[in-house]
Amino acid sequence: DIADSKSGIKVVRQVMVPENGKAAKGGALNVGDRIAVRITITADRDYDFVQVVDKRAACMEPVAQTSGYGWGYYCTPKDNATHYYFDRLSKGEHVVETEYYIDRAGNYTAGTCTVQCAYSPEFSGRAGGMELKIVK
Repeated sequence: DIADSKSGIKVVRQVMVPENGKAAKGGALNVGDRIAVRITITADRDYDFVQVVDKRAACMEPVAQTSGYGWGYYCTPKDNATHYYFDRLSKGEHVVETEYYIDRAGNYTAGTCTVQCAYSPEFSGRAGGMELKIVK
């Protein structure tokens, strides 16, 4: 029941099915599916040292399980979330996409996705949780 919010930085999270490139809205996913979580960050000005924390559902297992630099950010998969660190986030729209496998059936809730400037925490944004239905 956590609502979206923004204060200088806006974040939107979507679950995509890479095979057809469409968002998985309301449709059931299957065990073994490979999905992509697309995080779109919109910054109203240039920011330094931005942290993004994407809390994932318990049924999602990251495809890439090692930390490392991506397209202008450092990515660290943890047990229950994936963390992204930007040294510099310029004004405009930025898209981060990470792939996951669905590893078990059931009804799950993914936590929030938050973006925050590390040294100016008043600049932040949050995407609320989402529900996933996984069938065998």
